[in-house]
Amino acid sequence: MKTKLHTASTYNANRTVETVIWVSAITLLLVLFSFTNAFSNTIQFEEEQYVDDIPFDTEMVVNEMMNPEFDFEDEAYIDDIPFNTACITTNCNYKKAVAAVFELEEETYINDMPFNSEKVAERYIYNNTLSFDFELNDESYIDDIPFDTFTIANCHYKADATMLYASGM
Repeated sequence: MKTKLHTASTYNANRTVETVIWVSAITLLLVLFSFTNAFSNTIQFEEEQYVDDIPFDTEMVVNEMMNPEFDFEDEAYIDDIPFNTACITTNCNYKKAVAAVFELEEETYINDMPFNSEKVAERYIYNNTLSFDFELNDESYIDDIPFDTFTIANCHYKADATMLYASGM
C-alpha cells in the first residue's frame, strides 16, 4: 500500500518532468524563431537580364495618370441671371429685410378696461408670494463677537431714549 508521502512525491516528480518538457519546448521554439528572423533580411536575388517587351514608355504613362493637365478654353460671359448670385445668403436676406422702412400709423388709445391692470398685477404677485411656505431652520449659536452686545445695545438704547425725551418728542 502506498503512503501519502509516496503519492505526493510521485506527483511532484511528474510535475517537475512536465515543467522541464514545457521549458525545453519553449526554449527550442524561441531559438528557431530567432534564427529564422536573423537570416530573413539576407536574401539575395540574382540580377535578371533586361527584356524590352513593352512597346511604350511606362514612365510617361504613370506621369500622365498622376499629373493630368487640363486645358480649358475661356468661355464668353453670359448675363442670363437677373440677380446678384453672390448675395444669396441668409446674411444678405437679413440686410435686405432690415433695410426696409415700415411706416405704421399711430393707434389711438382705447380705454376699454374698467380696472387698473397695474394694481391687478401687483395683487397677483403679492398673493403668489404669500402662498410660498418658507421653512427657516434654527441656526446654531456662534459666539464670534469678542464683546457683550447686549450691554452695548442697552447703553445706546438708553442714550437714544434720553435724547428723545430731552428734545421733547
